Amino acid sequence: MHQSQSFGQVATNPVNPLDKTISFASNNQPLERVISQLTEKLAIGFSYDNALKPKLQQTISLNSSHRPVKAILDEVLLPNGLTFRIVSNQLIITESKPPSEKAAKGSISGLLLGMPENIPLGFVVVNLPEQKKSVLSKEDGSFYFGDLDAGEITIQVTCMGYVPVNLRYLVSEGNNPPLRIQLESSLSELEGVTITGIRLGEVKALSQMQNAENIKYVMSQEQIERFPDLTVGESLQRVPGVAVGYSYGLPRDVIIRGLGQGLSSVTMNGNRLPSTGAGSRSTDLNGILANSIESIEVIKTLTPDRDADGTGGAVNIVTKSPKMNEKMIDAKLAGGYNGLLGKGTYDLGLTFGDRKSKWSYLVGASYSRNWRAEDRVDKSYSNYSINGENRLMLSNLDLDGYEIKRDNLALNGELKYYASERSSFYFRASYNKYYEIQNRLERIINIRSYENESQLKDVRITQSGNWRDYHRDLFQASIGGLQFFKDWKLDYDLTYSLGKYDQPTYYSAAFVRNGLQGTLDLNDPRAPQFNFEQENPFDPSLYTTNRYINRHDTSTDRDGQYSINLQKGIRIGEIIGNLKFGSRGKYKYNDRFRNYFLHDLKSGQFLLSDHLSSYQKDDHYQGAYQMFNFPEAKSLERYYQENKGLFSVNDTYTRQNTDPDSFTGNEYLLAYYAMSELNYKKLKIIGGLRYETTGFKYNGNQVNFDDRGQYVNTVPVNTDKSFNGFFPSINLKVAMTPHTNFRAAITRSLARPSYYDLVPWEEIETNRLRISKGNPDLVQATSVNYDLLFEHYFKSVGLLSGGVFQKNLRNYLYNTSFTQEGGTYDGYLVRQTINGADALVRGFEFAWQQQLTFLPGAWNGLGVYANFTYVLSKFEVPGENSPRTASLPDMRPHVGNMSLSYEKYGFSGRLSMYFYGTFNSELSEDPNNDLLEKGRHQLDFSASQKLTGRLSLFVGVNNITNQPISDVFRDGRPQNDAYYSRWGNLGLRFKTY
Repeated sequence: MHQSQSFGQVATNPVNPLDKTISFASNNQPLERVISQLTEKLAIGFSYDNALKPKLQQTISLNSSHRPVKAILDEVLLPNGLTFRIVSNQLIITESKPPSEKAAKGSISGLLLGMPENIPLGFVVVNLPEQKKSVLSKEDGSFYFGDLDAGEITIQVTCMGYVPVNLRYLVSEGNNPPLRIQLESSLSELEGVTITGIRLGEVKALSQMQNAENIKYVMSQEQIERFPDLTVGESLQRVPGVAVGYSYGLPRDVIIRGLGQGLSSVTMNGNRLPSTGAGSRSTDLNGILANSIESIEVIKTLTPDRDADGTGGAVNIVTKSPKMNEKMIDAKLAGGYNGLLGKGTYDLGLTFGDRKSKWSYLVGASYSRNWRAEDRVDKSYSNYSINGENRLMLSNLDLDGYEIKRDNLALNGELKYYASERSSFYFRASYNKYYEIQNRLERIINIRSYENESQLKDVRITQSGNWRDYHRDLFQASIGGLQFFKDWKLDYDLTYSLGKYDQPTYYSAAFVRNGLQGTLDLNDPRAPQFNFEQENPFDPSLYTTNRYINRHDTSTDRDGQYSINLQKGIRIGEIIGNLKFGSRGKYKYNDRFRNYFLHDLKSGQFLLSDHLSSYQKDDHYQGAYQMFNFPEAKSLERYYQENKGLFSVNDTYTRQNTDPDSFTGNEYLLAYYAMSELNYKKLKIIGGLRYETTGFKYNGNQVNFDDRGQYVNTVPVNTDKSFNGFFPSINLKVAMTPHTNFRAAITRSLARPSYYDLVPWEEIETNRLRISKGNPDLVQATSVNYDLLFEHYFKSVGLLSGGVFQKNLRNYLYNTSFTQEGGTYDGYLVRQTINGADALVRGFEFAWQQQLTFLPGAWNGLGVYANFTYVLSKFEVPGENSPRTASLPDMRPHVGNMSLSYEKYGFSGRLSMYFYGTFNSELSEDPNNDLLEKGRHQLDFSASQKLTGRLSLFVGVNNITNQPISDVFRDGRPQNDAYYSRWGNLGLRFKTY
């Protein structure tokens, strides 16, 4: 028989009578009488089988002072072949089994459901205090315990936002019937507030963070939907400690705790994603739609079972899985608008899945058409002689107008087979395609000389048209499974990944007019104005060229990888935990082929008036400039294809821009680790050691030019080497209360050089006394990382956390230039990526997110989401005279989010601001020429309203205040300013979960 309380009801924690300390004396009394007197003192009853009557008539004497009842009972029962247990306030006497007889074992499985809507509750701790065991429920709310001692146990479940459950259950030998444990919402008394949809996503994410073995932050799909974000990159800017690098106003690269994507890693379901860039290791996060994923994990401290290349941190993208016993339908349809271009956008997606007892499946597809635009003004400076004085003056004004059409396609699927509670298998695959077409129109005003500070003597204007496209493909397919063998757990995975960068179309034409004169107005140094003496300085019939450029650039990154992990539960006295061992391997192939072609007319010239684009924009850069009379690059491509005999190929340009950037190569990775998790009372320790070895072989080109700058030859070169290391780590967690944790971690990590930096390519330009080259002698950068974190989880829904961190980097990788001393190329300027001086990064993080359910009336729908990270870094940069100390490039000294939300009666609205401080974007030998990106804040709004139980209307608006992205030189000169206007969408979403 199985005894249990009704599920979902609150059960008070019973005081265990066996722990009570008493004094007791007895002289030659029957054992039955002694037990009766003891139970009277405890105010409980006792019972036994009649077959035990003879043993209970034996007389004993006893004199105990201030001892626990359990110790007294053991003393009087065990010598007589008896034992006991407490069941429902009764002391049950049973016959003890001979030491050689094996105790009966059983297993239980179950499902945690949040009421009143039967929502599966994932990442919640299920605790069995008598057996000193606990597990974390899976994403679908399911849990499993094996190898349990038969008998009555207590099951404890605590989940934020729900009333705790404490129930009794009788474990029988073998597999016991599945349990359905229902938890009642603790917010049910608040009118209009329920734990469903958005709040459920926050509950799941916070539960996962609270019970994690390391420091991490989790965003669930429901949380992602709270913001007006289309891609994973946009969603990541909301995470504490995370900044982003922009591409045409949208986040592309992730910077974690001040360290760029080259010092971090991006994985999907735990497997490293391949590169979608040209020669780098980075994955363009614009290429993954947020609508296609289940959650995002930002892992800030590593454990030995994770890859060591996460010095900044690791982003893990989790794909969708269906929920238990529920058909999963998620459909989205939205339309939008880009304010700078005045063009419409749209976004749609459909995911369908189901899970039965043995099988589950999921298929999903999402598609987005997104128009982007950019109004950019770039400035550069040179030294001029004015009235005999050397002056640093504006030399170039570069006006860029971009029209960009972006198409994103995401396909994903999963198939799982649950052979039993102890065995499952899966196949999952995802494909993300990011296709971008750019029409770039550029006007470059080049000042050859100054008459005085405002009078220009010789000006050249270049009108350029550039038509190009980019394909970034990301594919990953995995097979694997999970298997329990008694108290052993085995999981395994085999994954194939493919990343591709392809630029099949690139047409470029530049028409020039020389000899213009005029004046320069610098009243607004961000938007200098020119007044030319010529009546029509942009007359297209006066702009000419005799050349045309096209090119093709492609890069492929593909690999096969495996992982296998074996885990065993252990118990040493009161210490319980597990041992875990595993291995990971990867074999990677990477290449890049770049083909640049400059086609010169053998005779004659092109006139711009014969190849005009229809592009015209009268309000470029908020009305500061008029943009018109640009070439149509596709027109010259057609002319070239129809008249190839009229052109000659400029071999020097082609070889200089093709051969150094083309390479092939492969890498391998082998890793092994051992770790343990030990739990003693409120302390959890996760520690261990990882070993990784990486080998690489790359083939590149050394390209040589003569002293006139003409191409001489290309010499193939190659390299073959490896590097390795041990990476220990320890993570501590102290559960100060059931809702409060203190965490500490010491870890060692690495960062690998990019593929292209490892290639032994060289470009030697003798006429310029300049060498650009790869560096196969690079070694991996390493770091020792220290973390402390305090976190408190509110009983309603929310988190308050704060912590400090420090990273000590060795062999930091950065780009530099230096003058060659001695040898054939003495005096040449060499540009190369090198291992530099050690670097130090330290900072602190703060996060507060909470639903303010304690407020009265309508105010209890308010919520706060806020985080702030401050980072300080330094390393030595070689200078012209002596080294100097600077902050790391791309490191935002502070970054954060502030958001106020309101959720009640099916409505959810949020006003959000993402901000960061001014930072170094590029370092120079002369500190005055360091480039800084100015701090920025972006204000966004999003809202949704439930129309029915499953259908919602949503709206989002980004960059409400039209914040630019601006760069300045360290001495204050403006360099780059770009505007993107506002964009937004409006749509419907249908969800069954």
